[in-house]
Amino acid sequence: MKKLSMIVGLMGLVGLMGLVLCISESAESAEFTYRYAGNLPVQHHVTYAQQRLAKYIEEKTGGRMKVSVYPAGQLFQDKDMMQAVPKGAIDMASVTLAQWSGLVPGTAFIDLPFYYKDRRHMWRVCDGKPGEIVKKELEKVGVKFLHWMDYGVNEFASKMPLRTLEDFKGKRIRGLTEYTTESIKALGASPTFLGGGEVYMALQRGTIDGGISGTSSFWERKYYEVTKYATIVEQSFSIHASLMNLKKWNELPPDIQKIVTAGSLEAQEWVRKEAEKMDVSCIELIRNKGMEIIYPAKEERERWKKVNEPVINMFRTRAGEIGQRILDESEKLR
Repeated sequence: MKKLSMIVGLMGLVGLMGLVLCISESAESAEFTYRYAGNLPVQHHVTYAQQRLAKYIEEKTGGRMKVSVYPAGQLFQDKDMMQAVPKGAIDMASVTLAQWSGLVPGTAFIDLPFYYKDRRHMWRVCDGKPGEIVKKELEKVGVKFLHWMDYGVNEFASKMPLRTLEDFKGKRIRGLTEYTTESIKALGASPTFLGGGEVYMALQRGTIDGGISGTSSFWERKYYEVTKYATIVEQSFSIHASLMNLKKWNELPPDIQKIVTAGSLEAQEWVRKEAEKMDVSCIELIRNKGMEIIYPAKEERERWKKVNEPVINMFRTRAGEIGQRILDESEKLR
């Protein structure tokens, strides 16, 4: 019996040592634990891209770095990210970067209405010198750029048809950013700035007549329940960004930084392909839910583009020398 007790005791000691070892390994694997905020619905392709990056980082670092994704505004609303990321209130975030134009004026290049030739032109600009200029400007305010997030093409969802320039007169339209609100003014409507999560209720209550967003949000946020029309005119190419607090980035050892960079590029390529597919499929989904899809005539779209030229000039003025450099380089990539 005494011998048996000794054996049991030794087994317990071995078990305890194993438990301590497991705890130690677990602690080591969680050496870096970061929170990754987002504002889009759980099932949105941008949220999926966040999850892909988080999974990639954890797998490739062997668990040394763990990233927890908090979508749908669980931690911060999109408009609050501009304060939260530089100050370190959140480690990482997927943001509507054009909303940062008050802090980093050059970021508005991704939001210029009726400016880019097509989506490929937009990507060339993001991946080229204009994008590099903005990345350096972000570091000056304490933010590390990780990758571009293709959210989709911005279009109009509305309670009444928007077929001509005259149809905008007297309408109240929700804008996403400073430059989309200026674009709404240029079209002749009255802009209202609301967070993404506030739009459905505003449309339902009739406090706004429509809004600018991607067709994927028309679907995911169920705009088809509170609007009747979607006007497909490529108002702008909405590119979000994945960012990290610069101090948090600098805390990572070089090998993990390399993994985060590789994972970011993988997520960027995935989300671009997915965004293109979603823009097409979501038009059909909302059509099937009863929304009428409007494609303004080419001549009409040219009218909308013409009245938005002062908005491009506003960017040139506000962003100063950097804005001019961005536009010059963007024209070369057309």
